[in-house]
Amino acid sequence: MPRLLLLTPDFPPRRGGVARYLDAFASFFRDSITVVAAPEIGSEAFDASCGYRVVRTQLVVKWFWPRWIPMFAELVRRSDEYDIAVVSHVLPSGTAAWIASHFTKRPYVVIVHGLDVGLAKRHPWKRLLAGVVLRDAKGVIANSKALERDVRESFRVERTVVSYPPLRTNGWLGVGTPPGGPQRSEDTTGGETPRQDPFGLRLLTVSRLVRRKGHLRILAALKLLRDSGRGEAVSGYRIVGAGDMEGAMRETIDEFGLSDLVTFMREVSDDELGQLYEWADLFVMPTSANGADREGFGMVYLEAASYGVPSLASNLPGVDEAVIDGDTGVLVSDGDVNALAGTIFRLHADRTELSRLGANARERAARDFTVEKSFGPLLKLL
Repeated sequence: MPRLLLLTPDFPPRRGGVARYLDAFASFFRDSITVVAAPEIGSEAFDASCGYRVVRTQLVVKWFWPRWIPMFAELVRRSDEYDIAVVSHVLPSGTAAWIASHFTKRPYVVIVHGLDVGLAKRHPWKRLLAGVVLRDAKGVIANSKALERDVRESFRVERTVVSYPPLRTNGWLGVGTPPGGPQRSEDTTGGETPRQDPFGLRLLTVSRLVRRKGHLRILAALKLLRDSGRGEAVSGYRIVGAGDMEGAMRETIDEFGLSDLVTFMREVSDDELGQLYEWADLFVMPTSANGADREGFGMVYLEAASYGVPSLASNLPGVDEAVIDGDTGVLVSDGDVNALAGTIFRLHADRTELSRLGANARERAARDFTVEKSFGPLLKLL
Protein backbone atom coordinates (compact mmCIF):
# COMPACT_ATOMS: atom_id res chain seq x y z
CA MET A 1 0.00 0.00 0.00
CA PRO A 2 1.50 3.38 -0.96
CA ARG A 3 1.95 6.02 1.71
CA LEU A 4 -0.82 8.62 1.52
CA LEU A 5 -0.89 12.25 2.58
CA LEU A 6 -4.39 13.69 2.89
CA LEU A 7 -4.36 17.48 2.80
CA THR A 8 -7.62 19.22 3.67
CA PRO A 9 -8.85 22.46 5.27
CA ASP A 10 -12.12 20.73 6.27
CA PHE A 11 -11.62 18.04 8.89
CA PRO A 12 -12.89 17.02 12.34
CA PRO A 13 -13.52 18.18 14.94
CA ARG A 14 -15.23 20.50 12.46
CA ARG A 15 -18.79 19.31 11.89
CA GLY A 16 -20.36 18.59 8.54
CA GLY A 17 -20.60 15.95 5.87
CA VAL A 18 -17.25 16.62 4.20
CA ALA A 19 -15.34 16.43 7.49
CA ARG A 20 -17.07 13.18 8.45
CA TYR A 21 -16.39 11.69 5.03
CA LEU A 22 -12.70 12.51 5.23
CA ASP A 23 -12.44 11.12 8.76
CA ALA A 24 -13.92 7.84 7.49
CA PHE A 25 -11.46 7.87 4.57
CA ALA A 26 -8.51 8.41 6.90
CA SER A 27 -9.73 5.70 9.26
CA PHE A 28 -9.94 3.18 6.43
CA PHE A 29 -6.35 3.91 5.37
CA ARG A 30 -5.12 4.52 8.93
CA ASP A 31 -1.99 2.37 8.63
CA SER A 32 -0.65 4.23 5.61
CA ILE A 33 -1.96 7.78 5.91
CA THR A 34 -0.90 11.11 7.33
CA VAL A 35 -3.51 13.85 7.49
CA VAL A 36 -2.44 17.50 7.21
CA ALA A 37 -5.30 19.70 8.37
CA ALA A 38 -5.97 23.13 9.77
CA PRO A 39 -6.06 23.57 13.56
CA GLU A 40 -9.52 23.71 15.13
CA ILE A 41 -10.92 24.17 18.60
CA GLY A 42 -10.86 20.70 20.12
CA SER A 43 -8.47 19.26 17.55
CA GLU A 44 -5.95 18.04 20.14
CA ALA A 45 -8.48 15.76 21.77
CA PHE A 46 -9.72 14.49 18.41
CA ASP A 47 -6.22 13.82 17.08
CA ALA A 48 -5.27 11.88 20.20
CA SER A 49 -8.16 9.46 19.77
CA CYS A 50 -8.69 9.14 16.01
CA GLY A 51 -6.28 6.25 15.44
CA TYR A 52 -4.17 7.75 12.66
CA ARG A 53 -1.53 10.46 12.33
CA VAL A 54 -2.74 14.06 12.07
CA VAL A 55 -0.53 17.11 11.60
CA ARG A 56 -2.10 20.50 12.25
CA THR A 57 -0.87 23.61 10.46
CA GLN A 58 -2.31 26.69 8.80
CA LEU A 59 -3.20 25.88 5.21
CA VAL A 60 -4.34 29.28 3.98
CA VAL A 61 -3.19 32.83 4.65
CA LYS A 62 -5.15 36.07 4.53
CA TRP A 63 -2.29 38.47 3.94
CA PHE A 64 -0.79 36.97 0.79
CA TRP A 65 -1.96 35.79 -2.62
CA PRO A 66 -2.35 33.03 -3.57
CA ARG A 67 -3.80 32.16 -0.17
CA TRP A 68 -3.13 28.44 -0.67
CA ILE A 69 0.66 28.83 -0.71
CA PRO A 70 0.94 27.00 2.66
CA MET A 71 -0.73 23.95 1.06
CA PHE A 72 1.83 23.92 -1.70
CA ALA A 73 4.64 24.34 0.82
CA GLU A 74 3.42 21.42 2.94
CA LEU A 75 3.18 19.12 -0.07
CA VAL A 76 6.71 19.99 -1.15
CA ARG A 77 8.21 19.96 2.33
CA ARG A 78 6.73 16.56 3.17
CA SER A 79 7.41 14.94 -0.20
CA ASP A 80 9.60 12.28 1.42
CA GLU A 81 6.71 11.25 3.68
CA TYR A 82 4.23 10.17 1.02
CA ASP A 83 3.89 8.40 -2.32
CA ILE A 84 0.50 9.85 -3.29
CA ALA A 85 -1.07 13.12 -2.21
CA VAL A 86 -4.85 13.15 -1.70
CA VAL A 87 -6.52 16.55 -1.59
CA SER A 88 -10.10 17.49 -0.84
CA HIS A 89 -11.78 20.08 -3.12
CA VAL A 90 -10.57 20.80 -6.62
CA LEU A 91 -9.86 24.49 -5.90
CA PRO A 92 -7.69 25.62 -4.28
CA SER A 93 -6.33 22.36 -2.78
CA GLY A 94 -6.13 20.72 -6.19
CA THR A 95 -4.25 23.69 -7.58
CA ALA A 96 -1.63 23.36 -4.84
CA ALA A 97 -1.31 19.63 -5.49
CA TRP A 98 -1.02 20.11 -9.25
CA ILE A 99 1.77 22.67 -8.97
CA ALA A 100 3.53 20.73 -6.20
CA SER A 101 3.53 17.58 -8.32
CA HIS A 102 5.82 19.29 -10.82
CA PHE A 103 8.39 19.77 -8.05
CA THR A 104 7.93 16.55 -6.08
CA LYS A 105 7.17 14.18 -8.96
CA ARG A 106 4.50 12.70 -6.69
CA PRO A 107 1.05 11.92 -8.16
CA TYR A 108 -2.09 13.30 -6.56
CA VAL A 109 -5.75 12.33 -6.26
CA VAL A 110 -8.60 14.84 -5.89
CA ILE A 111 -11.75 14.23 -3.84
CA VAL A 112 -14.68 16.35 -5.06
CA HIS A 113 -17.90 16.96 -3.15
CA GLY A 114 -20.30 19.05 -5.26
CA LEU A 115 -20.01 22.66 -4.15
CA ASP A 116 -16.35 22.86 -5.18
CA VAL A 117 -17.20 21.59 -8.67
CA GLY A 118 -20.14 23.98 -8.96
CA LEU A 119 -18.03 26.98 -7.97
CA ALA A 120 -15.28 26.01 -10.39
CA LYS A 121 -17.77 25.98 -13.27
CA ARG A 122 -19.06 29.49 -12.60
CA HIS A 123 -15.99 31.37 -13.88
CA PRO A 124 -14.23 30.63 -17.19
CA TRP A 125 -10.69 30.80 -15.81
CA LYS A 126 -11.56 28.65 -12.78
CA ARG A 127 -13.24 26.14 -15.05
CA LEU A 128 -10.12 26.00 -17.22
CA LEU A 129 -7.83 25.60 -14.21
CA ALA A 130 -10.04 22.96 -12.60
CA GLY A 131 -10.03 20.98 -15.84
CA VAL A 132 -6.24 20.93 -15.95
CA VAL A 133 -6.03 19.94 -12.28
CA LEU A 134 -8.55 17.11 -12.62
CA ARG A 135 -7.24 15.71 -15.90
CA ASP A 136 -3.65 15.62 -14.62
CA ALA A 137 -4.65 13.86 -11.42
CA LYS A 138 -3.99 10.16 -10.91
CA GLY A 139 -7.70 9.91 -10.23
CA VAL A 140 -10.79 11.84 -9.14
CA ILE A 141 -13.03 10.54 -6.35
CA ALA A 142 -16.68 11.65 -6.44
CA ASN A 143 -19.26 11.05 -3.70
CA SER A 144 -22.09 10.18 -6.11
CA LYS A 145 -22.67 8.94 -9.63
CA ALA A 146 -24.30 12.25 -10.51
CA LEU A 147 -21.20 14.17 -9.46
CA GLU A 148 -18.92 11.75 -11.29
CA ARG A 149 -20.98 12.26 -14.45
CA ASP A 150 -20.78 16.04 -14.02
CA VAL A 151 -16.99 15.92 -13.64
CA ARG A 152 -16.58 13.70 -16.68
CA GLU A 153 -18.84 15.82 -18.90
CA SER A 154 -17.78 19.27 -17.70
CA PHE A 155 -14.01 18.77 -17.50
CA ARG A 156 -13.40 15.82 -19.87
CA VAL A 157 -11.94 13.70 -17.07
CA GLU A 158 -11.61 9.95 -17.58
CA ARG A 159 -9.98 8.58 -14.42
CA THR A 160 -12.88 8.78 -11.96
CA VAL A 161 -14.37 6.54 -9.27
CA VAL A 162 -17.48 6.84 -7.08
CA SER A 163 -17.01 6.49 -3.33
CA TYR A 164 -20.25 6.94 -1.43
CA PRO A 165 -20.20 8.31 2.13
CA PRO A 166 -20.08 5.31 4.47
CA LEU A 167 -21.80 4.46 7.69
CA ARG A 168 -19.17 3.15 10.04
CA THR A 169 -20.10 0.02 11.96
CA ASN A 170 -18.82 1.49 15.23
CA GLY A 171 -21.31 4.33 14.91
CA TRP A 172 -21.12 7.03 12.26
CA LEU A 173 -22.41 9.45 14.83
CA GLY A 174 -20.18 8.15 17.60
CA VAL A 175 -23.13 6.63 19.46
CA GLY A 176 -22.16 2.98 19.20
CA THR A 177 -24.51 2.16 16.35
CA PRO A 178 -24.38 -1.59 15.68
CA PRO A 179 -24.30 -3.00 12.14
CA GLY A 180 -27.77 -2.67 10.69
CA GLY A 181 -28.56 0.46 12.66
CA PRO A 182 -29.91 0.89 16.14
CA GLN A 183 -33.33 -0.22 17.24
CA ARG A 184 -35.82 2.52 18.07
CA SER A 185 -35.52 3.33 21.74
CA GLU A 186 -38.35 3.52 24.25
CA ASP A 187 -36.66 6.50 25.84
CA THR A 188 -35.92 9.41 23.56
CA THR A 189 -34.77 12.98 23.73
CA GLY A 190 -37.00 14.96 26.03
CA GLY A 191 -38.15 11.88 27.93
CA GLU A 192 -40.90 11.22 25.37
CA THR A 193 -41.83 7.76 24.10
CA PRO A 194 -42.70 6.66 20.57
CA ARG A 195 -46.33 7.39 19.69
CA GLN A 196 -48.70 5.86 17.24
CA ASP A 197 -51.61 7.13 15.22
CA PRO A 198 -53.58 9.38 15.82
CA PHE A 199 -50.61 11.39 17.08
CA GLY A 200 -48.77 13.48 14.50
CA LEU A 201 -45.43 12.73 12.94
CA ARG A 202 -42.19 13.95 14.49
CA LEU A 203 -40.11 15.69 11.84
CA LEU A 204 -36.36 16.29 11.98
CA THR A 205 -33.85 18.25 9.90
CA VAL A 206 -30.10 18.17 10.57
CA SER A 207 -28.09 20.62 8.48
CA ARG A 208 -26.57 24.04 8.22
CA LEU A 209 -29.22 26.73 8.33
CA VAL A 210 -28.84 27.91 4.75
CA ARG A 211 -31.58 28.51 2.20
CA ARG A 212 -30.85 25.57 -0.08
CA LYS A 213 -31.45 23.00 2.67
CA GLY A 214 -35.19 23.60 2.42
CA HIS A 215 -36.21 24.53 5.98
CA LEU A 216 -38.48 27.31 4.73
CA ARG A 217 -40.23 24.85 2.45
CA ILE A 218 -41.02 22.58 5.38
CA LEU A 219 -42.35 25.54 7.35
CA ALA A 220 -44.55 26.48 4.38
CA ALA A 221 -45.79 22.87 4.19
CA LEU A 222 -46.65 22.91 7.90
CA LYS A 223 -48.64 26.11 7.44
CA LEU A 224 -50.42 24.61 4.45
CA LEU A 225 -51.36 21.54 6.50
CA ARG A 226 -52.80 23.69 9.27
CA ASP A 227 -54.63 26.03 6.92
CA SER A 228 -56.23 23.06 5.15
CA GLY A 229 -57.40 21.41 8.38
CA ARG A 230 -54.70 18.70 8.33
CA GLY A 231 -52.51 20.10 11.08
CA GLU A 232 -52.82 16.92 13.15
CA ALA A 233 -50.36 15.27 10.75
CA VAL A 234 -47.37 16.80 12.59
CA SER A 235 -46.80 16.94 16.35
CA GLY A 236 -43.31 18.44 16.32
CA TYR A 237 -40.48 19.64 14.10
CA ARG A 238 -36.92 19.84 15.43
CA ILE A 239 -34.22 21.70 13.55
CA VAL A 240 -30.60 20.90 14.40
CA GLY A 241 -27.88 23.21 13.14
CA ALA A 242 -26.72 26.80 12.90
CA GLY A 243 -26.33 29.28 10.10
CA ASP A 244 -27.21 32.59 8.50
CA MET A 245 -30.84 31.69 7.88
CA GLU A 246 -31.78 31.26 11.54
CA GLY A 247 -33.17 34.78 11.88
CA ALA A 248 -35.31 34.51 8.76
CA MET A 249 -36.54 31.10 9.86
CA ARG A 250 -37.58 32.36 13.28
CA GLU A 251 -39.44 35.26 11.66
CA THR A 252 -41.24 32.84 9.35
CA ILE A 253 -42.19 30.60 12.28
CA ASP A 254 -43.72 33.57 14.09
CA GLU A 255 -45.50 34.77 10.95
CA PHE A 256 -46.95 31.31 10.28
CA GLY A 257 -47.91 30.71 13.91
CA LEU A 258 -45.78 27.57 14.22
CA SER A 259 -43.90 28.33 17.43
CA ASP A 260 -45.73 25.52 19.22
CA LEU A 261 -44.40 22.98 16.70
CA VAL A 262 -40.84 24.03 15.92
CA THR A 263 -37.79 23.68 18.18
CA PHE A 264 -34.27 24.90 17.34
CA MET A 265 -31.27 22.97 18.63
CA ARG A 266 -28.09 24.74 17.57
CA GLU A 267 -25.41 22.63 19.25
CA VAL A 268 -25.87 18.95 20.09
CA SER A 269 -23.40 16.21 20.92
CA ASP A 270 -23.18 13.08 18.81
CA ASP A 271 -25.00 11.16 21.54
CA GLU A 272 -27.79 13.75 21.58
CA LEU A 273 -27.99 13.66 17.80
CA GLY A 274 -28.41 9.90 17.92
CA GLN A 275 -31.28 10.33 20.38
CA LEU A 276 -32.90 12.83 18.03
CA TYR A 277 -32.80 10.35 15.17
CA GLU A 278 -34.44 7.83 17.48
CA TRP A 279 -37.10 10.41 18.33
CA ALA A 280 -37.94 11.21 14.71
CA ASP A 281 -40.55 9.55 12.51
CA LEU A 282 -39.54 11.31 9.29
CA PHE A 283 -36.35 13.08 8.24
CA VAL A 284 -37.11 16.11 6.06
CA MET A 285 -34.58 18.02 3.97
CA PRO A 286 -36.02 19.12 0.60
CA THR A 287 -32.91 20.78 -0.78
CA SER A 288 -32.95 23.11 -3.75
CA ALA A 289 -30.84 23.23 -6.89
CA ASN A 290 -29.37 26.59 -5.93
CA GLY A 291 -26.66 27.21 -8.51
CA ALA A 292 -23.22 26.05 -7.44
CA ASP A 293 -24.19 25.38 -3.83
CA ARG A 294 -25.99 22.10 -4.21
CA GLU A 295 -26.37 18.83 -2.36
CA GLY A 296 -23.81 16.44 -3.83
CA PHE A 297 -25.29 13.44 -2.02
CA GLY A 298 -26.53 14.05 1.51
CA MET A 299 -24.93 11.98 4.29
CA VAL A 300 -27.63 12.93 6.75
CA TYR A 301 -30.18 10.94 4.76
CA LEU A 302 -28.05 7.85 5.44
CA GLU A 303 -27.60 8.74 9.09
CA ALA A 304 -31.38 8.91 9.44
CA ALA A 305 -31.74 5.68 7.49
CA SER A 306 -29.40 3.86 9.88
CA TYR A 307 -31.93 4.62 12.61
CA GLY A 308 -34.83 3.32 10.54
CA VAL A 309 -36.05 6.82 9.70
CA PRO A 310 -37.17 7.38 6.09
CA SER A 311 -36.51 10.68 4.33
CA LEU A 312 -38.57 13.24 2.47
CA ALA A 313 -36.32 15.02 -0.03
CA SER A 314 -36.18 16.76 -3.40
CA ASN A 315 -35.81 14.76 -6.58
CA LEU A 316 -32.36 16.02 -7.55
CA PRO A 317 -29.26 14.31 -8.98
CA GLY A 318 -27.16 12.86 -6.17
CA VAL A 319 -29.96 13.11 -3.64
CA ASP A 320 -31.82 10.43 -5.60
CA GLU A 321 -28.89 8.10 -4.87
CA ALA A 322 -29.11 8.70 -1.12
CA VAL A 323 -32.91 8.38 -0.99
CA ILE A 324 -34.62 5.80 -3.21
CA ASP A 325 -38.06 7.10 -4.07
CA GLY A 326 -40.81 4.79 -2.84
CA ASP A 327 -38.32 2.43 -1.22
CA THR A 328 -36.32 4.27 1.48
CA GLY A 329 -38.20 7.56 1.39
CA VAL A 330 -40.13 9.89 -0.85
CA LEU A 331 -38.77 12.33 -3.44
CA VAL A 332 -40.82 15.31 -4.59
CA SER A 333 -40.24 17.87 -7.31
CA ASP A 334 -37.87 20.67 -6.37
CA GLY A 335 -39.88 23.44 -4.72
CA ASP A 336 -43.26 21.65 -4.66
CA VAL A 337 -44.63 22.64 -1.23
CA ASN A 338 -47.99 21.03 -1.98
CA ALA A 339 -46.27 17.72 -2.58
CA LEU A 340 -44.32 18.08 0.68
CA ALA A 341 -47.50 18.72 2.65
CA GLY A 342 -49.35 15.93 0.88
CA THR A 343 -46.60 13.41 1.51
CA ILE A 344 -46.37 14.29 5.20
CA PHE A 345 -50.13 13.84 5.59
CA ARG A 346 -50.13 10.59 3.62
CA LEU A 347 -47.37 9.06 5.75
CA HIS A 348 -49.11 10.23 8.90
CA ALA A 349 -52.26 8.45 7.77
CA ASP A 350 -50.44 5.32 6.56
CA ARG A 351 -48.12 4.21 9.33
CA THR A 352 -47.63 0.82 7.66
CA GLU A 353 -46.10 2.56 4.67
CA LEU A 354 -43.99 4.76 6.94
CA SER A 355 -42.67 1.68 8.75
CA ARG A 356 -41.94 -0.09 5.46
CA LEU A 357 -39.90 2.85 4.19
CA GLY A 358 -37.99 3.04 7.47
CA ALA A 359 -37.19 -0.67 7.51
CA ASN A 360 -36.00 -0.55 3.91
CA ALA A 361 -33.87 2.50 4.67
CA ARG A 362 -32.16 0.78 7.60
CA GLU A 363 -31.54 -2.39 5.60
CA ARG A 364 -30.05 -0.51 2.65
CA ALA A 365 -27.84 1.67 4.86
CA ALA A 366 -26.38 -1.39 6.58
CA ARG A 367 -25.96 -3.34 3.35
CA ASP A 368 -24.71 -0.79 0.83
CA PHE A 369 -22.87 1.88 2.81
CA THR A 370 -20.21 0.06 4.77
CA VAL A 371 -16.70 1.49 4.91
CA GLU A 372 -15.44 -1.48 2.93
CA LYS A 373 -17.93 -0.95 0.09
CA SER A 374 -17.28 2.79 0.00
CA PHE A 375 -13.49 2.80 0.11
CA GLY A 376 -12.51 -0.72 -0.95
CA PRO A 377 -12.68 0.14 -4.68
CA LEU A 378 -10.17 2.95 -4.10
CA LEU A 379 -7.42 0.39 -3.49
CA LYS A 380 -7.15 -0.11 -7.25
CA LEU A 381 -6.93 3.63 -7.84
CA LEU A 382 -4.32 4.23 -5.17
